[in-house]
Amino acid sequence: MIFAILTLLSWTAGTFAFLTASRKIYPALLNRVRLGLAAVITFIAACIYQGLFPWQLVMQPSVESWIFLGLSGIVGLTIGDYFGFTALRILGARRHSVVATTAPIFAALGAFTFANEGLTLHTLVGMVICIGGVLLAMSSARERQAVEGEGYGTYTMGVLMGIGAAVGQGIGLVLAKLGMHSSGVKIDPVQATFMRMSIGFLSTYVLDLTQRGPLRPLSEAFVDKEGRNGMFLGVLFGPTLGVTMSLAAAATLDLAVAQTIFSMTPVVITLVAILRERRFPPLISLVGLAVAIAGVVILVAG
Repeated sequence: MIFAILTLLSWTAGTFAFLTASRKIYPALLNRVRLGLAAVITFIAACIYQGLFPWQLVMQPSVESWIFLGLSGIVGLTIGDYFGFTALRILGARRHSVVATTAPIFAALGAFTFANEGLTLHTLVGMVICIGGVLLAMSSARERQAVEGEGYGTYTMGVLMGIGAAVGQGIGLVLAKLGMHSSGVKIDPVQATFMRMSIGFLSTYVLDLTQRGPLRPLSEAFVDKEGRNGMFLGVLFGPTLGVTMSLAAAATLDLAVAQTIFSMTPVVITLVAILRERRFPPLISLVGLAVAIAGVVILVAG
């Protein structure tokens, strides 16, 4: 339980740090650099924590573990977090976190597809309520105008990117859990995080090739001081501490319970955003968020 709560707090801090970075650094480049930094940090941490030589860290896991954790890195980190940074850049921390409440829906669908976990009536009802809450929260004309006025992208694109990020996060967590317990060998969360991050980092180059865009040098991410500092803090609280603790929570708790606690992140982010901006969001957005959270709780309780 403590790992899940720490994950909640860490992701909240990381979200605001990455918000700053995403508006100073191109999202795809930001995603690549933070994955590279996180891979190095978790590689060193895993060697020290587990007392392993570097080659043991790579060779010890089974091929099956590498496949599942690698897929988790590609789906959840390379693709999902690229969408997530783009959505964060456009929508801001609070609005992005509301869309992110749909992640447990895709985790449930992923668990049904890949882990043979059933879908109960409670689960289906929770999905419908959660989706309804998100639609309600994002229906405010004032919210749309605020996003358009900030000038980082269209409201519709931000929402679509946020949904894509939620798909990646939900399915990525299921694949990670499968990888940590495959072949009858339990993979330590720190080592699993390194495996996900390293594959995710390498896959960002493949993603660039598919987009046929320019290959931006890594040094470009360190030019702007404010963006650089936000990225470093985001790496610390997001893919390093946050993801490691989320895997520890997923390994020690029922996935539904872990996702319930994770789903409280938008509530904490909203409270912090209100304190930072000293301005309340539209009432309909708060009501929609509450409905979405209620849907998540019903979903995972089923």
